[in-house]
Amino acid sequence: MSVFRIQNERLKRLELIYNLHIKGLSNKEISEYLNNKNLKTFRTNDIYTPKLIWMTLKKYKIRLLRNKDNIIQIKECLYVTPLNEINY
Repeated sequence: MSVFRIQNERLKRLELIYNLHIKGLSNKEISEYLNNKNLKTFRTNDIYTPKLIWMTLKKYKIRLLRNKDNIIQIKECLYVTPLNEINY
């Protein structure tokens, strides 16, 4: 299994969109916000649409759930130390 990493710029944009969504902005408001900031999509260099924001959020939420469930490594160790005699 390999982990696909997103470039930092794309990840920051996804986090921005997700944070605006969490704050209660609608997909239309988010797309207007990004377009007013003259931010274009990475792959096609187009403007953002409410439908694109909806799909972006859907895929990002799935990605967050998928990454949340991964266990990287579990390691257990047993240490045995001598018991010192204690005189009472």
